[in-house]
This record gives sequence, structure tokens and C-alpha cells, in this order.
Amino acid sequence: MTPLKKIPPSIGADRLAGWTDKRMLYIHGFQHYMWYPNCCVQKNIELTEADILRKEMNREDPDPGSRVTFNHIINKAVANALRHHILFNSKRTWRDTYLVYPHIDIANVVDVEGMATQIVIPDADKLTLRQVAQLSHRLVSTRRVTLRHRMSRLDNIFQTLPLFNKLAWAFPFVNRVLRDYSHKGAIEHLESRPGSFLVTNPGTLGVQDCKAMLFFGFRMGCLRVMAIEQKAQIVDGKLGFKKVLPTGLDYDQRICDAPAAARLLNEIQRNLEDPRRYCAGPVDEPEIGSDEGGA
Repeated sequence: MTPLKKIPPSIGADRLAGWTDKRMLYIHGFQHYMWYPNCCVQKNIELTEADILRKEMNREDPDPGSRVTFNHIINKAVANALRHHILFNSKRTWRDTYLVYPHIDIANVVDVEGMATQIVIPDADKLTLRQVAQLSHRLVSTRRVTLRHRMSRLDNIFQTLPLFNKLAWAFPFVNRVLRDYSHKGAIEHLESRPGSFLVTNPGTLGVQDCKAMLFFGFRMGCLRVMAIEQKAQIVDGKLGFKKVLPTGLDYDQRICDAPAAARLLNEIQRNLEDPRRYCAGPVDEPEIGSDEGGA
């Protein structure tokens, strides 16, 4: 395994000014000749070192509430990488522009009894890997209880008020339009910290490939994580197997091109293939807004 040691600089703070103006031709052109502006870059990432680190940390602290999983390492790898690729830590608006989040808050899609819900790990880049794991376990547990309670209440409402079922479809869309068309609403959306970047892992359900993922809340990016595969390899003349993680990074091609997305995915790969250096602790400087690449 040869981790990527140097990641070329991506879109930093010095390039954000006027970026939408430069992309305006792409933004409006997609409305005419492309049905959906989502594009994707894919990569297989080796998890040998991540697996070793995961097992060591779980031997050190066997408490289920602190157990480290591949999901937690992936979240940490993504959060640290976003520090150098801040355009992907943003939200597109109906005004054909974007708003960069002031924090890196990783949102995860969680399956709760067949219902997809979401948890958010705030300031994931500033937390240690152990803290990410502990917070994630608490949020998932709380979310399960909350969602079950809400679904039970909704079932009672739908059974007693048939008309409410129809009205419930209209309210979310009206609220979304009001929020996205209002600049004040957009700023409040950023301050509410709903998650600046989405990581979804259908691989936990055995999914090996997935196409055309949708962006939740007009986020700029979404990392799709598939089921881990066992790949054969020859080491010192002996047949062995290594864990390989298929990933796909969805991005809005109206705002950025494939090279910027590829650099982000390359840095996520580097972080996952050398997790002791890039994932175990809080991210090192530079802060958000720097144009420096990886170490």
C-alpha cells in the first residue's frame, strides 16, 4: 500500500470570490441540455490499516458505547479532508449561488426499522476518532427512540384525520420554497447546522452499487459507501486477501468540475489508508479557508 502523500491544492478561500460568476454558463446551460446535474467520481479504497486501527481501539476500550466502526473512521476521514476542499462544505441555493458552512458537520443517513433518518456530527474535524464514535452511538440511540415515538403519533393522527394525510404532503414543500427563496431563511438554515456534507452507507445493507443519489438539502456533495469487498492479492509469494471499500462521490457539476471532486476523493482515500496519521486525532492546521493541500 502506498498512500497518497501530496494532494494538489483545490478550491480555497482565495478562489471562492466570484466563483459563481465564473460558473454561470454551466449553471444555466444544464437547464437546457442536462436533466440532472449530478455527476460522480468513484474509487476503491484499501482498508487494511483502518481495520488494524479499528481492532486496536476496540481492544483498548470494549465498551459498546465507544466501539469504533468503519463508519466512524470514514466520517473522520471525510471531515478532515473537507478542511482543504471547502467548496464541498457548502449549500446551493435557488439563487444559483452557494453558501459555505462555517463548520464541518457530517450528516449520516441511518436506517431505523426501514425508515431513513439522519444524524449530524457537529465539528467532526475537531473531534478525535473516539469522540466521533461515542457521539455517533449516542445520536443513533436517541434518534431511534425519537423516530419511533413520532411514527407512533403520526399513525394515530392519520387514522383519526384522513384529510391530514393529504395536507401533510403540502406543508414541507411550501416551507422549503419559503426557506430557499428567502436569504434570511438561508442564513438561518446555516446557523441551524443541519449537516454540511452527507455520508450515506447503503453498504451496511449489503448494497454493492448505487446510482443517481439525490442531494439532501441541496448540499454540494454526497459520499456513497458500498459494501466492503475482499480482494485477493499476492504478498511475498503467498495468496492473501485485503478489504477494499468501493466509494462514490456525487457532486453538483454546475458549481465544480471533476478535477476538484477527484482531489477531494483522493484526500479521503489518503486519510483512510493512513488513518493513524490523518484520522486518529483532531485535524491539524490549516483552518477552513486555506488553499493548502494535504501533508
